[in-house]
Amino acid sequence: MPILSRINGFLSSDNLDAALVKASIIGYATPRGLAAFAQQSPEHEQLINELLNDPTLMKQMQMADGARHGNYGLTMEIYTAIEKASAEAHKGILRRLALGTALMQAPGKPSVGPQSALLGNAPTPFNPVKRFLNYQTAYLDKDLSPYFPTLTTWDCRFVTNDSFTDKEISWYRTMLQNYEPQYIFSEQYLNPVHTDVGYCHPNWDAVSGLFAARILAGGGECGPRAWMGRLGERAFGIPVWGYKQRGHAAMSHWTPNGWVSALGAGWQWAWWNNRSGLNFYLETQARRYPQKFIKALRAQWVAEALGEHRPDLRKPGTGDMWYALAIKIERAIVASGAPAPKAPSYAQLAQMYGPTKAQMVEAAPVSRAEMEVSTDGQGVIHIPAVACQKSLPRGFRAISFTKSFLGGMQAHYVAWWKRRGRHRQLSTSPISYTVFTNHAGEYQFTAKVVTVKAPQKLIVDVNRAGNSSELTIPWTNGMWQQTQPVAVTLKSGSNVITLSQGTGFKSMTIKEFELTPGQ
Repeated sequence: MPILSRINGFLSSDNLDAALVKASIIGYATPRGLAAFAQQSPEHEQLINELLNDPTLMKQMQMADGARHGNYGLTMEIYTAIEKASAEAHKGILRRLALGTALMQAPGKPSVGPQSALLGNAPTPFNPVKRFLNYQTAYLDKDLSPYFPTLTTWDCRFVTNDSFTDKEISWYRTMLQNYEPQYIFSEQYLNPVHTDVGYCHPNWDAVSGLFAARILAGGGECGPRAWMGRLGERAFGIPVWGYKQRGHAAMSHWTPNGWVSALGAGWQWAWWNNRSGLNFYLETQARRYPQKFIKALRAQWVAEALGEHRPDLRKPGTGDMWYALAIKIERAIVASGAPAPKAPSYAQLAQMYGPTKAQMVEAAPVSRAEMEVSTDGQGVIHIPAVACQKSLPRGFRAISFTKSFLGGMQAHYVAWWKRRGRHRQLSTSPISYTVFTNHAGEYQFTAKVVTVKAPQKLIVDVNRAGNSSELTIPWTNGMWQQTQPVAVTLKSGSNVITLSQGTGFKSMTIKEFELTPGQ
C-alpha cells in the first residue's frame, strides 16, 4: 500500500493515456509484428495506420485487455469487416460486441471444437463476421438476455468465442424457447445440463444431426456437460469463461452481481492455459469498479510500453514490477470492501432497452378459454395440455406448466424428478383429461410435442375400456411437431382420456392434443 500510494497520483490522471495506450500496443504487438502484418498488402498497412492514429479506438481496445496474442492487425481486419457488414455495429452494445469479437480473434482461424476432439471430425471454420451477425439478429429479435445490452467490451470477449457452430447456437435458443421456456424466464440458460444431459457414458448415436443435439439426447460426463453449459449461456448473450480442473471440465459465467463458477469446484481449483481461476475472478471483481480499475490498466500499459516480462497468471510472483503492481491494485480495489454498483432490475432494463421476447411472453395474459377443452367447427376436439390440472394429485411432480412462446400455456411431462443432475424416479401416476362430445365413434388422436430424446411411447386409454393404444412420441430435435395419429373410440357424452408413460419414456413438452373425427 505505501508503494501504491506513491504512484496513485500518476495512475489517477488520464493526461498520458493517449501516449500510454499507443506505446502499450506497440510494445505488446512489437514493431516487427505490426510491420509484418502491414507489409502483406496496402490494405493491411492502412489498417495499422488507422489504428495507430485513432487514440479513442486504441484506448477502447486496451481497456478490454487488448488483442489476443498481441495480434492487432487481425483484430483490425475482423473489426473493419464487421463494420462493413453491419450498419448496426457502429453504436451501443453491438459496437462493443463487434470490438470484443475482433479482440478475441481466435474464431478467425479454424477452431478444434468438441466435435473434432471427440468424434475425429475436421475443424470447423469459424467466421467472426457471421458469428457477430448471428448475435445481432438475435439481439434485434429480442431473443437475448435482458442484461445483454449492459455488457462491456471486455465482457463481450467471452460471448461470441464458442466452438459450437452458428447453427448450433441458433438451434439452442429455439430449442429452449420450445422445450423449457421457464429457464429463459428465470435466466437459467444452462439448466438443461442439470435436467436433461444425463451424467453417464454418452450414447451420441441415439439421434442424428447437430452435435449439440446429440449431447442433449445422449448425455455425457464432465466435458460434454461443460460444453453444453457454455453453449447455453453464450447462446443468450451471457459471457462465459470455460476452465479446467484436475480431472474435470467446468465453467464460469457472468451474472448481474458478479461472475460465478458452475459445474465444478470453486475458483481456487480452476485454470485455463496460463491463467488461474483466482486470477481471473480477481479481475472480474476489480472491473466492477471501473473508475478505480483504470489505475490497474494504466499500470499494465506502462509495463507493456517498457517491454516488461509478462507474468504467468497461474504462478503468483511472476512478471516484472509494473505488471505486479497492476495485480496489487486489483487486490486493493477488492479489499476496500466498497459496495459495487447495483445492477438494474428487470423493470429498469425493460424501460431502458425495451422488453425482451421472453419478458413479453411471461407477461402476456392467458384466458380461461385457452386452458379449456374446445371443439371447432369441423368437429375437431382441442385439448390444451394444461387442462389436466384439476385431475392431478397433490404433490404430483411429473408434470409442470409454463407460459408458451406459441401463446397460452404448455406442459412439461417427465419420468423423473430432475434436480441438479440427479434424477429420481417419479411415480408413474397418469394424467387425465375429460372430453365431452355428442358424436360417438372413432377419432384420430395426436399430440403437438417437443422432445430432445430418442423416440418414446405414451399409453392412451379411453374410459378405462381395456383397449389402450400406444402413441409414439418422435425425436423432434427441440422443434414443435405433430405426432402420427392413433385411433381411439369415444362414446357420446363425457369421456376420460388417460395418458401414462410407456416404453423408453423420459421427457416431453406438450402444447395440446387433438381428436379428429374419423371419416
